[in-house]
Amino acid sequence: MTEDRWSTSRRAFVKYGAVTTGTLLGASGASAETGSKPTDSIGETTDYGMMLPYQFTPGSQFTVVESDLDWYPGRFEDTYQANVIAYDHAPSYRAFLLTESEATLEPDRSFELGAVREPPGAASQRFVTVGLE
Repeated sequence: MTEDRWSTSRRAFVKYGAVTTGTLLGASGASAETGSKPTDSIGETTDYGMMLPYQFTPGSQFTVVESDLDWYPGRFEDTYQANVIAYDHAPSYRAFLLTESEATLEPDRSFELGAVREPPGAASQRFVTVGLE
């Protein structure tokens, strides 16, 4: 009985890892033009963002790996900017962090995930709003 429960959670872990890896590989080609933007148009930093609930680990520190990707969930159009983060305690675990389009997260900068805030709206029920410290 314990063996069956373990294999289910391992299967879920592999499934989420494969989805995240596939998404990151697909998104990395879309971010090839990131270096062509002028550096003097740096926007404001932000104190919150949106994540998928299964990628959110409260109280964890993370580093921004890539920012200002050209990808975003279709339901948000271009009002949000996608960033790829890596958790400091597990650098191979990557996640998406969506911030407002005018807010900029610099690559290689570290943050800490705060508490979950309320969902941003009915159109984004699958995402949670999280605080950044």
